[in-house]
Amino acid sequence: MTWPIRLLSARNRLDVVAGLVDGILNALTLAAGRLLKGGGADLSLVARVGAATALTTLFVFFMAHYAEERAELTRAERELNLTSHGKLATSRLGRRAVAEALSGAVIAAMCGLVGATVSLLLCIWLPGPRWVGPIADIALLGVLGALLAKSFHGSVLFWTLAVMISGAVLTLVGIQLDIAS
Repeated sequence: MTWPIRLLSARNRLDVVAGLVDGILNALTLAAGRLLKGGGADLSLVARVGAATALTTLFVFFMAHYAEERAELTRAERELNLTSHGKLATSRLGRRAVAEALSGAVIAAMCGLVGATVSLLLCIWLPGPRWVGPIADIALLGVLGALLAKSFHGSVLFWTLAVMISGAVLTLVGIQLDIAS
């Protein structure tokens, strides 16, 4: 299976969706003050926000995935009635758990970088008033929410609105924090 197809598999859905949404939300939170109060986005801002998003996403997702993988090994030890704990974690299964955790984290980090980059590039490329870019980003979140809802047969309207409202709230928080100015 080639990597683009593997990337879109149901197994990687969490990493892809969370990475993209996290990237867009990070961009809105970190850059909203600069985007809407003046200054606008530039390629330096895109690179800085993208790097921050990718690195934090990599760390958080690695920790979360690894904790889940280790919990599975612990459950297996319990079910097998192994007397010593941690033996599976030091075996080939433990090394595979690290590799699986790293794989998921890298996918999420790449998607976070893409989400933040696309989000801020929209703010650079779209003509018109300063608020057009963040509105486009919030609409992009809505599209992701709708696609996610369709993938698990959820309410498209609910998920679209929920994700868009989250984006709007974090944009308002970003304006107040004014981090990137």
